[in-house]
Amino acid sequence: MRAERPIISHPERQSWSQRVTSSTLASVAWALWLYLWLPALSALLWIAGIHMTYAYIVRAPDKSSLLLIGLIVLACNVVVSSWSSYNYIRFVGKTRRRGATAVTHEAVGKFFGITDPATISLLSKERRLNLHFDAGGSLVNVEVLRSEDEEKLLVTSETPP
Repeated sequence: MRAERPIISHPERQSWSQRVTSSTLASVAWALWLYLWLPALSALLWIAGIHMTYAYIVRAPDKSSLLLIGLIVLACNVVVSSWSSYNYIRFVGKTRRRGATAVTHEAVGKFFGITDPATISLLSKERRLNLHFDAGGSLVNVEVLRSEDEEKLLVTSETPP
């Protein structure tokens, strides 16, 4: 007794997910295969482009090829000049692209509703903090968290010699 033909030979027996998976894998494989041929295709087109450029512009320049080069240069010049003029007109006299001014710790504290200078100093200098807020979202308490190594370092640096 012969085994039944595989499901790949009978696409009508495949479920929707099997068909989608099969199509996706085939598309990815073809895309990868074509991607691997890109360097060879690019080299061939590059060589053909160099040959065409040499034949029509360098070796036998006529009025049409020189006119084409001139038009390309003119078009590039117009595009770059237009863009730079647009940016000049748009941003002349505006301070939007200049550096921001420095903000003081007091201004940051005022923005967040903190008036105590010691709390502002803690928030700006300490690495690890535990912040406690009330139900309204205001800062109530700031607790400094330190590891045992930091505690030992702090104790040894604070003790007099």
